[in-house]
Amino acid sequence: MILLPKKRILFIILVVFVSVFTYFFSTGNLNKTVQTVSLPVTNKVVVLDAGHGRRR
Repeated sequence: MILLPKKRILFIILVVFVSVFTYFFSTGNLNKTVQTVSLPVTNKVVVLDAGHGRRR
């Protein structure tokens, strides 16, 4: 017969609960799709600005 302390049993239950919760949380949003538009970008300039600069 194996005797485990109460703290160890609670720790094992907590680890199992967290791992199951993490698995279901990470696999829950796999079917979301986002529609995008693909437009031709010929002879155009695309400028991306992060907006982190200060204005003086």
